[in-house]
Amino acid sequence: MALSPWLTLRQAREALRNGRPDDAHRLLDPLLADGHRKAWRLVRDVALAYAARGERHVRADNPEAAWKELLAAEALNTGEGKVAELRQALTRIGLAECRAALEAGKPLHVVETAARLRARNTRHPELAAVEEAAQDWVLAAEMADRGDFLLATATAEKVRPRLACPPTGLDRFVRDLCARHERFREAVARLTDAADARDWREAARWADQVIAVAPNHREARHAQMRAWEAVQPETMSYAPAAAPESAVVPLLAAGAEVTAAYTPTRSGPASTPRAAQISAAVPAPSASAGGLPKRFLLWVDGVGGYLVCLSARVTFGQATADGPIDVPLFADVSRLHAEVSRDGEGYLLESTRGVQVNGAATARAVLRCGDRVTLGATCQFLFRRPVPVSPSARLELVSGHRLPLAVDGVLLMADNLIMGPGGQVHVCVPWASGTVILYRSKDGLGVRYAGGEFRIDNKPFRDRAPLSLPGVVTTDAFTFAVEPVGTRL
Repeated sequence: MALSPWLTLRQAREALRNGRPDDAHRLLDPLLADGHRKAWRLVRDVALAYAARGERHVRADNPEAAWKELLAAEALNTGEGKVAELRQALTRIGLAECRAALEAGKPLHVVETAARLRARNTRHPELAAVEEAAQDWVLAAEMADRGDFLLATATAEKVRPRLACPPTGLDRFVRDLCARHERFREAVARLTDAADARDWREAARWADQVIAVAPNHREARHAQMRAWEAVQPETMSYAPAAAPESAVVPLLAAGAEVTAAYTPTRSGPASTPRAAQISAAVPAPSASAGGLPKRFLLWVDGVGGYLVCLSARVTFGQATADGPIDVPLFADVSRLHAEVSRDGEGYLLESTRGVQVNGAATARAVLRCGDRVTLGATCQFLFRRPVPVSPSARLELVSGHRLPLAVDGVLLMADNLIMGPGGQVHVCVPWASGTVILYRSKDGLGVRYAGGEFRIDNKPFRDRAPLSLPGVVTTDAFTFAVEPVGTRL
């Protein structure tokens, strides 16, 4: 039964006196829709109560809660000065957080913080400068990961004049670039010499050294694969697309962008998987440090490769060197086209660009298993959650577009990824006798295998074990390898 306007106003005033502006707001909404004058006068008090509660959150060092109060107050559109003051205070806090993150050498945090500020309609001249500096810094890191160290250093130096903070983190980053560059130059020279001499064991070892400092260096990966094949050709389960041995050295010298294409020669448990040869031909890599990467590559022998995204917020956009995109696409899409975020209830797709879900245009949609998402005019992927008990999801590109990395799909990993036979797995390995679970823990990644003994980088384990990146896991049925991509969480 609807309350009378008089009783509704009385209850709204009572809620305000008890510090519950959200309850007062809810009570007043029907009266505001009807143009009730007394309700419009009272709504100013609701906005002021929101602002007062937001100020208390600011003093308690809880800016996220203060933003919620501010946005609720601004939705009332009363023009109160206290509301404007709260916005100014929160903007100053956000900019200070960005400056502190730059000083600490965390440009990705700046990019994410700036994106949140923009989503909250924050307009400030310093925000644009800070965001551009952070994006160039991330760009420099990605250039270094590809082996373009001179260009990375030049890009990093362009950041320096735009810093509104001490360059402590940038100086540390540039010093690290220089150290990596020295190691890179020596390793590339040794790799070229080894490839020229057809000493494939040495080539595999030096390719591993190149990849350690430049994980996305395509030519080194091509040489590494060629070396693995040459070391043990009779057991390789993948063969590279036709390329003569003599092509390796010119490719390295010219710096050409080459992506090796691999075609399964045989599959199933009878074949010796490709990743098993990694540990045989190359010394076991050292454990990764500094936390998990935002993304890593998962190579499953006889099945294919996947880009695994660990963040709860994953961005999609044009595959250019202009910004830190989690899933870069060679497609007619914007630089930052869409975002998919995961929470306790599922996955939310958001975009201010052209996006369709099952053919219907939308700016915001909750994704369900089987949804066909279209980015731009033609780039499409299917969203699937094949394991009901796991919040992890799989994205399958179905429009023929591709990523810069030669992968077969994208996995959005929450707590775990399940590999094995059947339909309710994230990666199907039809010939496997049981499942392998790749899981996250407070210490990083781990592997659980109910089939008994397995090996990580040639070391035996049983049931479960921690997994460092890069690493190779071998079970009695199949083998997979993991390697980091880009920066860390």
